[in-house]
Amino acid sequence: MAKTTKKSIPAYISDIYAWLYLNPTIYNFLNHAAIQNILTLGCHNLLINELNKEIASKSKILQIGITLGGQIAQTSFCLNRKGEYTIMDCLPHILEKCQEKHQNHRINYISANAAKPFKGDYDTIICYMLLHELPPITRQKVITNILKSLPVGGKAVFVDYHLPSSLNPLKYFIRAFNRLYQPFAEALWKTPIREMATDKENYTWSKQTYFGGTYQKVVATREN
Repeated sequence: MAKTTKKSIPAYISDIYAWLYLNPTIYNFLNHAAIQNILTLGCHNLLINELNKEIASKSKILQIGITLGGQIAQTSFCLNRKGEYTIMDCLPHILEKCQEKHQNHRINYISANAAKPFKGDYDTIICYMLLHELPPITRQKVITNILKSLPVGGKAVFVDYHLPSSLNPLKYFIRAFNRLYQPFAEALWKTPIREMATDKENYTWSKQTYFGGTYQKVVATREN
């Protein structure tokens, strides 16, 4: 697998997320389900379970982006021998860490940037807790490329932040945290994922929210 170089690192990662993706000590510390459960306010397993409800045992899955915690392992357990699981990420050293962590799982890895068009034979494409890290132009490109890559009947599953209910007592804490560490996350409070898609009329959309509106699952199924 290619090595991560300064030229290969997207600017938003080196400028904003270097503390996480380019710092092995912090990355390794956060890469545990228990830590992620704290950071997601106890919703780590809930969100993974909601994601995995969308996966058939024979699915051919593409996941955009490596995730921290237990999501990848739990998703891989959803598949039988006929299922296929591929993960794409733009940081080769993060792919290597994932491959080492999940060496006992049947997972394929692709070193590529989903902001650029891609092809593949996948019936389900996962985008789990990634969109909030992406700047607006990159986010729209990723959503567009995911949707365009789906066959008719295929679906994209987005799990990410959402505008908390006005009754959610943690709303302002979450906003302050995101403004400090995840400055693009608040955009998902203001604009529905569906509205970020081009040709959105070619897909059937569904949406559910969790934990007082803090998180959302959006599923887009291609009709034509």
